Amino acid sequence: MQFVANFLQKHRDKVTLGFLVLLSLTLLLLPESIQFDLARSTLNTLLLPVSYGTNFVERHVSMADENRRLKRLVASLMFERERLLHYRDDRERLRRLAAFKEEQFYNLVAAEVIGRNLDRFQTVLVIDKGSRDGLEERMPVLSYQGYVGRLYRVFENSSWVRLICSKNSPVSCIDKRSRVVGILEWRERNYFDVTSVSAVDDVQVGDTLLTSGFGGVVPKGFRLGVVIKVATARDALSLKVEAFSEIKFRSLEEVFVMTDDIPWDRAIFYDDSDSLLVDSIIEGSR
Repeated sequence: MQFVANFLQKHRDKVTLGFLVLLSLTLLLLPESIQFDLARSTLNTLLLPVSYGTNFVERHVSMADENRRLKRLVASLMFERERLLHYRDDRERLRRLAAFKEEQFYNLVAAEVIGRNLDRFQTVLVIDKGSRDGLEERMPVLSYQGYVGRLYRVFENSSWVRLICSKNSPVSCIDKRSRVVGILEWRERNYFDVTSVSAVDDVQVGDTLLTSGFGGVVPKGFRLGVVIKVATARDALSLKVEAFSEIKFRSLEEVFVMTDDIPWDRAIFYDDSDSLLVDSIIEGSR
């Protein structure tokens, strides 16, 4: 063993060269497919650290840029909030002078969808909040895109939501532009019919439909969908209006349940700490 060690130490360069020549000849004698596999594996092994480093730098640059854009967006939204609150205060003051009822803000409880029963005639979601969280039957349920339905079964730790894309779940709606009132009824998938619209009413393709608030169950002003077709009905006395909802009912993962009414000045939008947040965001983006 000592002789071999001394030999290798004395003829290290020649031994290394001979080993490389032997390895090269061996690779040349291998089938072409195996040569390509070995070359690919070796190349991947050598380039893996480089790839990790490149991806890390790209992610870092992308996240830094996205962070700056999000800070600018949040700051813009917070400034817009201040402006809207000013208008809101003036509007409420005028409503009080006119002896109108003061508008309320709705408290929202976030919930995750933990089950669903989707069929042609009834669409039901199961959420992970129940009576223990203050939920009650008939409470409205929202998604980020607008009104989706209401609670119709409430248990201690879960609840069932009947969506508007269900038979026998009509919703009173109002045209955002013309203020024409109708009844939104589900037809199929994300398509709805708007009934009880007179032939002389002003409804146009592209109009946004909102909840009307009539009936006292569903609050006013939440998005329902957009008008995609308007035609005169066969009786010539009413309009045949079709609407489309952008809400992806079959892939909802989280919703918000409206619980109690609270005065507007108790809402999170009136929190003075938000104004301090604006200053810190602006300082951080410089």
